Amino acid sequence: MINLFEIMQAAQGGNAFNNLGQQFGIGSEQAQKAVEAVLPAISLGLQQQTQTIEGWQNILNTLSQSQGSAAFFDSDGDGIPDHLENEGNGALGTMFGGPEMAQAVANNAAQFAGLPASIMQQMLPVIASMIIGGLFKGASSSGLGGMLGQMMQGGAGGGLGGMLGGMFGQQAQPQNPMGNVFGNILGQMMGGGAPQPQQNPMGGMFGNILGQMMGGGRPAPQQAPDPMSAGLDMLKGMFETGREVQASQMDAWQKMLGQLGQRS
Repeated sequence: MINLFEIMQAAQGGNAFNNLGQQFGIGSEQAQKAVEAVLPAISLGLQQQTQTIEGWQNILNTLSQSQGSAAFFDSDGDGIPDHLENEGNGALGTMFGGPEMAQAVANNAAQFAGLPASIMQQMLPVIASMIIGGLFKGASSSGLGGMLGQMMQGGAGGGLGGMLGGMFGQQAQPQNPMGNVFGNILGQMMGGGAPQPQQNPMGGMFGNILGQMMGGGRPAPQQAPDPMSAGLDMLKGMFETGREVQASQMDAWQKMLGQLGQRS
């Protein structure tokens, strides 16, 4: 399964490190060090988001709005489009919760990479955009493509939060939770046909999927793997760093990102 480092290796036809170096006036090896320095934080930030319904919603919403980042991931790296700053900062918000934490991440990564903090602060949204573009492409080919496509069109964004919240008892259960656009998408992805009513809100298939991933709930028996479950598992697997990280660095990142978890 592809991981974050492999995503960066594959970005821009395999030239992402060279292109980053040219863009920011550093060598390609130094650019790779900068990426390797920040990937553990990105990995921890994304994995932390998967611990809550709201975090999953943020990830999926961000991916659904990442067409520009996906195009940048596939580009030849000839400059950074203006609109990428917004997508990159949006991705950082999903990963770290806000600009203050993102700046702290950049400053910490700069020390590990041996770069001025000012350069790392400029690089971080670009790296985040490449990462989210690669994740978008991976999600689109891993069973989540139909859902992301509908979310791009604005058809399922609001329904996603209500549906997940209802399944986990965090807000009122809709009278017909599978009757909205998002429910129709799931029904089509899982073989079509009218969905069966649920007597228990945690009995929904998607609720069981997320419940298992978050360690809660009793899984309902499934006759066969479904695309949504496989897609979410694959997406979560892509959040792994993919490189060995020194224990001292990982401890520093866990302590810093632990502050984000306490605020959530």
